[in-house]
Amino acid sequence: MSIAVDPTFLHKLERFGAFDVNACFNCGNCTAVCPLSTGNDSFPRKMIRYAQLGDRERLLAYKELWLCYYCGECSDTCPRQAEPGEFMASARRYAIASYEPTGISYMLYTSKLFTTVFMIVLSAFFALLLLMSRGPMLEGAPHLFAIDETIGFLPFELIHDTGLILFGVAGLAAVGGVARMVSRLRRTMARTKSEEIAGNEKKVGLFTRLTPAVKNVVAELTAQKRYRDCEEEAKKPWYRGRWFIHMSIMWGFIGLGVATGIDYLLMIVADKAPGQPDPLWWPTRLLGTLAGLLMMYGTSFALVERWRKPDKYASHSLLSDWLFLLLLWIAGLTGFVLEVALYLPAMSTWGYIVFLAHVVVSMEVIVLLPFTKFAHSIYRPVALLVHEFSRSRAT
Repeated sequence: MSIAVDPTFLHKLERFGAFDVNACFNCGNCTAVCPLSTGNDSFPRKMIRYAQLGDRERLLAYKELWLCYYCGECSDTCPRQAEPGEFMASARRYAIASYEPTGISYMLYTSKLFTTVFMIVLSAFFALLLLMSRGPMLEGAPHLFAIDETIGFLPFELIHDTGLILFGVAGLAAVGGVARMVSRLRRTMARTKSEEIAGNEKKVGLFTRLTPAVKNVVAELTAQKRYRDCEEEAKKPWYRGRWFIHMSIMWGFIGLGVATGIDYLLMIVADKAPGQPDPLWWPTRLLGTLAGLLMMYGTSFALVERWRKPDKYASHSLLSDWLFLLLLWIAGLTGFVLEVALYLPAMSTWGYIVFLAHVVVSMEVIVLLPFTKFAHSIYRPVALLVHEFSRSRAT
């Protein structure tokens, strides 16, 4: 079987992280000490070898790329300081940039100048778009949204329509990236005929194969069980473990999305006015508050860890790694400040400014979903599902 190699592949990967694979002499220590590496799913040595050989297709097409949670134990014990953990993180960044069809991910990961200019332009565009249609900042009861002919600060329909467009664009980028990844995975699995993937295939029903695959992937993503298997995680209190921080961000973000969706449905079905203070016990308000606290907890700890650099995982961060976390944190903070402002007797100018900042940052979060590190939440489960599904065919 012929394999297409790219002699410049390793140099391309180096733009996505701070590792030195040239120092690696394939001793296998990284694979031996990794608590998540098993006989069937061995890494990072195999992934490093593919990079050294310039075998881009295989590196991008194996699920081991997504099984690593960057415990950092491999980097701590590497006799050559080749930083295999950072290599795996860099390879995932490269994978996201390769799958994503617009090229924005590539530029965000590799150019600080582009990232800075892109965010300034994006912020200015959304702020000007909203301010061009703004209404008065009225004292007294909050008048955040202008609906139909009513007086308010920002037009609800503009925010709603812009949000739908942004979700559509982000969704198309995500779907395009996932489609490219799945195509590559299936093509490479069919070509390699590995024992794990293609083996001695049996005719098994689609539902029979799909059910255990979905079950295993959902269990992995929702409970983060393998993440907790990292030995470094066992040394920390659960509330400071990276697995819990990771889950807090993920479930907090999902919870806020669900609360927003339910609130919007209530506006349609029950003719509920947007932007009005609900009782704290109101289901959507309660869900949004708890989800927001969870997300703020996770993003705050993640940002502090990246600032303090207490371990290998936190010692190497690109600007784009900071970017999405910071935007989520600002969105959460402005959301809580705005929530307090709504319950005050009178809405002052600062409340309207916070509202504008919250809307702008929330729009930026939507835009960046498929282009930054948060894209892991899209690509990782799909990659694991494809491999689990294919494995069930061979067993």
